[in-house]
Amino acid sequence: MNRVIQIKVEMKQLENQLEQLKRELDIFRENCNHEFVNDDYSQRCTKCHLIESLQW
Repeated sequence: MNRVIQIKVEMKQLENQLEQLKRELDIFRENCNHEFVNDDYSQRCTKCHLIESLQW
């Protein structure tokens, strides 16, 4: 049972870390001077890997 509790604690820590990394990525993308490469359906920034759909 101790291992189960340990796994749950580790999962919570990793979830928190993932949320922090997502916030950092969002900030990075907001400040990126995008350089897009286009294909038929989307464009992707070569710096921050932001993907935008070209289909509206």
